[in-house]
Amino acid sequence: MAPFLSTPLVTGHNEAYLPIMKSSMHALQVTSGPMIMAFFLGLQMLKKKLTDKHASTFYSDVWKFFSKAEARDKVGRIVQYGCRALQGILAHLPADSALQLCKPLVAECQTTLAWARRTHRWGKEMPHIPTLGKAISNCDVLQAAQSMVLITFLVQDHIYWLLKVGILKFTNYTPIQWHRRNLRFITLSHVLNFSLCIREIMQVKKKLQDAEAKGNEDAVKKAKSTIYDNKRMMVRYVLTFIQMLHVSQVKQMDDWYIGIMGMISSYIDASKQWTPTVSAPPQPTPTGAMPPGQAIGA
Repeated sequence: MAPFLSTPLVTGHNEAYLPIMKSSMHALQVTSGPMIMAFFLGLQMLKKKLTDKHASTFYSDVWKFFSKAEARDKVGRIVQYGCRALQGILAHLPADSALQLCKPLVAECQTTLAWARRTHRWGKEMPHIPTLGKAISNCDVLQAAQSMVLITFLVQDHIYWLLKVGILKFTNYTPIQWHRRNLRFITLSHVLNFSLCIREIMQVKKKLQDAEAKGNEDAVKKAKSTIYDNKRMMVRYVLTFIQMLHVSQVKQMDDWYIGIMGMISSYIDASKQWTPTVSAPPQPTPTGAMPPGQAIGA
């Protein structure tokens, strides 16, 4: 009679919970996961001892950040372009440098991240379709053009994915040729986005003048914040425009500084996803009342 389990569950097999150790390196490999878990547990218990609580506002903020798909995508992009920068640096080092051993690893990491991000871009065009419809209804030519170009890029990016995995085959394009052609659309999108930022800044500056004239401090603060955010995004669009010129091979530059530009632009995007918890201001203690937590008779 055949055994119920195809392989031993607990021990006696290399894939079991407790495999038979063949060497010290084998033992290190098997215990790496539990040791990292134990390290994090130790840090948590140390925190409890030092602060007398397990909860952490900063930890919650970090988890809230990484729970957002857009935040994870931008962090992945930071690492992806960091790998590009490293490849550019390695290209300038001597061929016999020991660091050249890292080159295939860095290239593999960059490619894997690029395809992971591309896979998770499916459906990303959906929120831009209502924006396009609204822009056309309002006769907003600039916004309509930006939305059309961006949606086209995202759809053609999905086609690139289908070409790469072999579901689609084009006689006139290899997958990489299709991809490089498509990058020209996102390059144009950055130009249009830059123009939209200029337009919004001009509109907000008019509101700022009115708010300053009326002495409305909240409106002034909000307007200045909007202008600052748009200026940051303008820097981002300049950087990504240069990046896309290089990646699409319209203009070949050097990977080391293109990678750094990509990291900066990705940080700008990622920072928009960071929403720290704002602590409530301490409430004043009423006259004659005890501070919270103070025992009677203490």
